Amino acid sequence: MQPTTVTVQTRFGDFDVFNHVNNVAFFALMESARVEVVRTKLPKTLRGHLMVRHASCDYEGEIRGGVRSVDITICVEKVGTSSFTLLHEIRAEGNLVGLGRVVMVALDDQRRASRPLSDDERVQLSADG
Repeated sequence: MQPTTVTVQTRFGDFDVFNHVNNVAFFALMESARVEVVRTKLPKTLRGHLMVRHASCDYEGEIRGGVRSVDITICVEKVGTSSFTLLHEIRAEGNLVGLGRVVMVALDDQRRASRPLSDDERVQLSADG
């Protein structure tokens, strides 16, 4: 999957009393961008058959009050047997403010257990274009 940038609007509730985006809101911003990428860029066989196994964020800066949107670039960082890691680069006003990693696990048709990624899914996830 080629890196994809999604613009996500900040919401009033994302800001805390210090007038910057609260640290937990970074995860909601990443999720909004990730949903769009899953919907438009990932193999159709994975849509509706994924779960988040792990999420982390390194805070590189703050998103100050008055910032109406952030740009989040998502790419596949690693492909495993039944999971893959998405890297989220969060930029506000052109500045890197966060690096998030989310491990997504492929689920079976009943969405109750993990399943191995197919060869086709692996190729599509690993493709640069």
